[in-house]
Amino acid sequence: MLNNFRTARGVVVAVAGMVFCLGAQAGPGKSLLSPGYQARLETWLGEGHLALTNIYSKATGDTSLDFHKASDGKGRTFSVMEATNSSGKTWLVGGYNPQSWSSTDGTHVTMDDSQRTAFLFNLTSDFMLPQLKQYFNGDGIGKDQTYNQANYGPTFGYGHDLYVPQDLTHGGSSFLYTYNYLGQPSTGVSLLDGSVWHGNDVVFGAIQVFSISAVPEPATYGLVLAGLLVLLVRQRGRVAARVV
Repeated sequence: MLNNFRTARGVVVAVAGMVFCLGAQAGPGKSLLSPGYQARLETWLGEGHLALTNIYSKATGDTSLDFHKASDGKGRTFSVMEATNSSGKTWLVGGYNPQSWSSTDGTHVTMDDSQRTAFLFNLTSDFMLPQLKQYFNGDGIGKDQTYNQANYGPTFGYGHDLYVPQDLTHGGSSFLYTYNYLGQPSTGVSLLDGSVWHGNDVVFGAIQVFSISAVPEPATYGLVLAGLLVLLVRQRGRVAARVV
């Protein structure tokens, strides 16, 4: 009887742990994503509630190699970063990458519209810029989704639309071309403040990368719990049968 009680208690604890962990943002230090900011990303992605796991947080002295070591091959991600312009104003910006980061792939080219699902965002100013779709058959303006090399941090687009340098701090930039909410190529303005590009003068502070997974609906938790309880009842039945 004691063993059965322990088993039942273990079932409840396990399910409770699943509910807590799937909604948590794991990882060391403070997350750049407040609940409100996470809700915005969920709205823009359009897949409901998400479990975001912090797989990389920039530390003092980190380079692009540290970013790639933590992020390459981990599936789709949100990269979130503090970016400061030459006037000293800071925004929280970043991008959604539907593919895994890589140290060797170069440009991830997406010719089909169905593959052009990445987007950039400015959480401070509350807007997102989707990857441009084709105007005509074979249009390649919006094709260059991300740039993947060992000496680059999380970098998006052709120009680059969001460029994080090797030291993950000095000499970054934003030259919008591949991404634009207007549905047409931009004129090389910045994701931060909309100013026309005038050099690699963006400084990056904190940078975090989050892997993405869906959170099961409440009904799913109920099904899991029901299944575990059925297994528990069957186990107790077998024990009772052996006693008789």
